[in-house]
Parts: sequence; structure tokens; C-alpha cells
Amino acid sequence: MEVHELYQIRRVSLNFAEELEPLKCVKNLVIHHTEEMNWDIYKTHDYHLYDKNWSGIGYNYFIDGSIKQDGYIFEGRGLYKGAHTLGHNETSIGICLSGNFDIHQPTKKQMLALTWLCKKLMGEFGLLVKDIVGHRELGAKKSCPGKNFDLEQFRQSIASL
Repeated sequence: MEVHELYQIRRVSLNFAEELEPLKCVKNLVIHHTEEMNWDIYKTHDYHLYDKNWSGIGYNYFIDGSIKQDGYIFEGRGLYKGAHTLGHNETSIGICLSGNFDIHQPTKKQMLALTWLCKKLMGEFGLLVKDIVGHRELGAKKSCPGKNFDLEQFRQSIASL
């Protein structure tokens, strides 16, 4: 069975504080981790909305790593301007995996889902493997998506498909 047969993007009901602005140009896919353990899309949305005072979840897509929903892909902002990487939100799609990858590694199902989603978005927007970046590669003052997330190995795995 090919990876694409396993996945779909699930839409959930998220209420944003203001109207979202459509993305106009996509130059990068930016990979993130929540840094928090056991956070789902709802906990992340609430944190961004109520603690950070943003419109809501800043990521365009969210990949769960919990036992019940391991590898499930959820639409956050979808194809609307994100709030995930300062200076790059208008030209990138932010993909967040739940978990702290400074402590743990992403699950196999999360990585398969991330691979499927990146390949799908690369096709839609004419992106290349070099256009997949980690948050830390765009000036973030943290290790995001974590020191246990090997970005170069991930890019090589995408290139080999």
C-alpha cells in the first residue's frame, strides 16, 4: 500500500478571533513541534488564542502523535496566512507535529503522515525538497522541530520518493 492511500486531512471546528487572510504565495514548508507532550490541535489552538492572544492556532496543519490519533493530519489554518514563523508567515505553510522532539523522536506514523503531506503540498505549489525547512533554520531562537528531528535525513527521504 502506498503512503498516499493511508492519509487524509481532517477538518475540525476551530473558532478564530478574526477573519483569516488567504495565502498568496508559498515558498516554504516549515516543520515545527509543539514542545509540549500530549498536546492535540485543540490544546494548541487554545494556547495560541488565549495565552498568546493570536487569532487561533498559528499552524496551517497539525499532525497528532497521541495513541488514539497517531499520524492523523488536521487542518489548522489550512491555506490561510499562518502565525508560526516570524517574517515568513505570508509565504510559508507551517506544519506542526505534536510532541517534544528535544526529548523524544516523532512516531513512525507522524513521519509517514508528514511525508505524505509534504509531497502533496510540494505538488500543489511546485516546491522542491530544499523548500522544506525547520523552524530553527529560519532564525528561530530554539531547536524547533527539536534536536531529535533530523531535517537533512527527512529531506533525503522525500527526495528518494
